Amino acid sequence: MKKIFGGIVGVVVLFSLSACTVQEQTTIFVLKQEDEHVKVQNIHKKDALLKQKITTTIQYKTMGITTKTKAEKLLEPSKKLYTNKKGIHYTIDFNEKAAVETVEVDLKKVSTKDAKEISLISLPNESFASASEEANEAQLIKLGFKKEK
Repeated sequence: MKKIFGGIVGVVVLFSLSACTVQEQTTIFVLKQEDEHVKVQNIHKKDALLKQKITTTIQYKTMGITTKTKAEKLLEPSKKLYTNKKGIHYTIDFNEKAAVETVEVDLKKVSTKDAKEISLISLPNESFASASEEANEAQLIKLGFKKEK
């Protein structure tokens, strides 16, 4: 009898712990224009926005240039903007006809000052503690992004 009762208690505790653990979710938004494609991935737990990954693909012809070398020079200031900032990881790849820029932001590590330089983050009440997935979604939709299903 004690073994059965102990087993039942163990199962109840296991279900209680798993119910309390909220998994991170990813919501994806996409903005497609003629020569530019922007993908925003919001990583969140419930409504708390934790991280954001922004991937922008822009054709060189959109920038008024034709070569990879010219694109590298033109986008150098952008690279400097994101380099050496805690909580921000930046990469840029130059292909034959387009540049692919990726900015990953960890809202638990980035400073408010640095995050304000990234226009796609929604920061209600100027606090990361209240960064809202719902508010960010509304902002992105207003900017023309479509939510992926």
